[in-house]
Amino acid sequence: MRGAWIVDQGVIDVTSAFLVTRRLHDEQTPFQHLEVYDSPRFGRMLLLDGAVQTTEGDEFAYHEMLAHPALCAHPHPRRVLIIGGGDGGLLEEVLKHPVDRVTMVEIDEAVVRASRRYLSTICGAAFDDPRTHLVIGDGLAYVHDSPDRFDVALIDSTDPQGAATGLFSAEFYAQVGARLTPDGVLAVQSGSAVYQQELIRSVRQNLRPSFPVVRTAVAAVMAYPGVLWSFTIGAKTRDPGDLGPEEIAGRLEGFRLRYCTPAGHRAAFDLPPYLLEQVETE
Repeated sequence: MRGAWIVDQGVIDVTSAFLVTRRLHDEQTPFQHLEVYDSPRFGRMLLLDGAVQTTEGDEFAYHEMLAHPALCAHPHPRRVLIIGGGDGGLLEEVLKHPVDRVTMVEIDEAVVRASRRYLSTICGAAFDDPRTHLVIGDGLAYVHDSPDRFDVALIDSTDPQGAATGLFSAEFYAQVGARLTPDGVLAVQSGSAVYQQELIRSVRQNLRPSFPVVRTAVAAVMAYPGVLWSFTIGAKTRDPGDLGPEEIAGRLEGFRLRYCTPAGHRAAFDLPPYLLEQVETE
């Protein structure tokens, strides 16, 4: 492959095209079509059913913003649950914190295998960390059946279609909330802030019955549609948007981060009025 254009086959009616130079992996798993490409702009890219999931060039923005605001909103997170996240990037960020155990539930083992082989720059040694407990299985079933309790839960899912639809429901959020400790925090990737405002509004609405505090932050993820991506947090006690830069600096001290900053943390939750009007549910 000298050079070809691939088109992101996402769920919205706007798309992007990427120049790629080599296809490294092509597999039909029991759940989805899995591909890994090399690209001059973004480095290696992971696609599921034709939709870009992560790239070496911008994964840090997505994974840092899904992990650190939620973990900082809990006073002492020790046990963390990740649903999805088979590329390992989110897991790698969580393990920067002094946590005792991270349970990661990924439905498609092929994603983990491909990520370990081709995306080591994203996952690092996260899958080999002794604090990591990897479960290959359905996240909905795990939350429903497991007696385990967690301080923080992070939902790193694909878009709400097919098997992932249930991960965006009020019933699922309530089940997760029941598994969280009294200061528990749940963070969800909630789609494009430019093109999926109805999804953000739905996520916020579905979180409210189970979490007194619901806040949405945004970050620039260059390979995603519209660039501006949203992350919505439900918290039982602390408002993640009210945490000051001094506290954030202390919690993130010594971390090697490329996107999150103490000052930028609060700014990420300061949504522009037009967006807040579109996603607010009260």
